[in-house]
Amino acid sequence: MRMLPFAFAALVAGAAATPAAAAPTYPWCARYSSTGGECSFWTFEQCLEDVSGIGGFCQANPGFNGSNGSSPPYAYAPRRTRPYRH
Repeated sequence: MRMLPFAFAALVAGAAATPAAAAPTYPWCARYSSTGGECSFWTFEQCLEDVSGIGGFCQANPGFNGSNGSSPPYAYAPRRTRPYRH
């Protein structure tokens, strides 16, 4: 009987847990001369800025397929145009 509240609490905690969201994949990877590297760049220019002065190179992410639905945080929506009025 003493275990019933603990079992109920564990059941509620397990039901309330949500699965973790998948991390986004980025199209460019920086490979550093001193360590492995990281794939966290939306543009080639961002990658080049990161490796400049510290040694390394940029390459396309082999795990990026472009269809994961993610987009850069700075992407703008297309501008809507108003119909011309006389």
